[in-house]
Amino acid sequence: MAYWENLVAEYRERTPTSETLHEETREHIPSGVASTSRQFDPYPFYIDHSDGVYLEDVDGNRYLDYDMNNGAGLCGHTHPKITAALHDQLDEGTLYTMPHGLLAEAATELKKRWSALEKVRFTNSGTEATMHAIRMARAYTGRDKLLKIEGTYHGVHDYVMVSGTPPKGKAGHPNRPMKVADGHGIPDKTVETVEIAPFNDLEATEDIMRDNINEIGAFIVEPVMLNKSVTPPQQDYLEGLKDLCDEYGIVLIFDEVKTGVKVAPGGAAEYYGVQPDMVTMAKSIGGETSVGAFGGSDAIMDQISNDYAWHYGTYNGNPFVLRALVTALRDVLTDDAYQHVNKLGEQMKSGYEDVIEDAGITGQVRNVNSQGMVQFTDANITNYREFMANINDDFHRLFWFGMVNQGIIPHPYGARQQWTISVQHTEEHVDETIEAFKNIAPTLADEQESWH
Repeated sequence: MAYWENLVAEYRERTPTSETLHEETREHIPSGVASTSRQFDPYPFYIDHSDGVYLEDVDGNRYLDYDMNNGAGLCGHTHPKITAALHDQLDEGTLYTMPHGLLAEAATELKKRWSALEKVRFTNSGTEATMHAIRMARAYTGRDKLLKIEGTYHGVHDYVMVSGTPPKGKAGHPNRPMKVADGHGIPDKTVETVEIAPFNDLEATEDIMRDNINEIGAFIVEPVMLNKSVTPPQQDYLEGLKDLCDEYGIVLIFDEVKTGVKVAPGGAAEYYGVQPDMVTMAKSIGGETSVGAFGGSDAIMDQISNDYAWHYGTYNGNPFVLRALVTALRDVLTDDAYQHVNKLGEQMKSGYEDVIEDAGITGQVRNVNSQGMVQFTDANITNYREFMANINDDFHRLFWFGMVNQGIIPHPYGARQQWTISVQHTEEHVDETIEAFKNIAPTLADEQESWH
């Protein structure tokens, strides 16, 4: 407890202007933040500007950043090619609400990366992308029910806000999880239309499909669970899901909002060699602008053309964000860029592992190329229940604040998150990060022993 109090005291000493600004902002904005995940105790630090791989807060503290906007920053901050393209677009207009050449250009860049995409529509966020994809799948199958994985996050529309973080007492049997609304304001009738399956369990998933035969129209899954640290699929799991969905006539949606263009150019679908029926995308496809997309086969997507299923939006596919998307995918996220971030990912993983071993910390590193996370456990985590049973969020914050107080943001706040290594990070940045971890590792080892 003394170590935590010392960390907080140091944090407060470094960030007095942020504390004042937080108190002021809370008078106008709930919790003083624009998205609830950005709130943490004692208060979040407030940013003045970003540059490359750095954030600088309002107190002048400079941070080497691996949060990268919850993974939206594979290109890094203010990438010169994207910045130049956006300056040019500002002179040409940012919103037309009429079609323009960038629509086909941007869709083509996405289709190059996912063979499952025959047609694409654009949105303004990942939440919108998953919402519309689910609607398209339901319309195509004529079935109302949605199947999703326990413990996963797919945005903040009602149908996916079920059993994202169910408490232990209400979670139900591991093979047949209960349906638990994520907060108030979600109608019971909506929750009734959702079924919940455990990750990495094909047998339990098929049992649920069989018990709801001809009722489930869509199955949405993060191919790598990136809302629970980094929890990858077991061998043949994704292929097995595709086979089951084909057998039961269910549209399989890969939610690649977080994995898309990051774990591989064509996301997890490319990395694991499994193409779903539909894909949802956002975050890093847009070079840190607010853009999402969803797509699939002609048969599914042409429902929009014939007004069988609706998709509207004033800001959808606006030229400003699509200019950033095209520039990011065509000019920044090249083959050389992927080789670079993947190499740094392995350097980061091995660096953390070496320090963990040398310091006698119980822990491991899970990563998929540019995405990774330190887990302070030796358990092999394969699903939500195992994550909740083995990961101590309170202990993990000792690591996070210990790094932040040294000017390193190791990942977004919380043990459920993961780092993103951008194309602008270097070997020297990774070395600096590992050195910072070395500084706190002995204390973490002692704290871990006392926590047990």
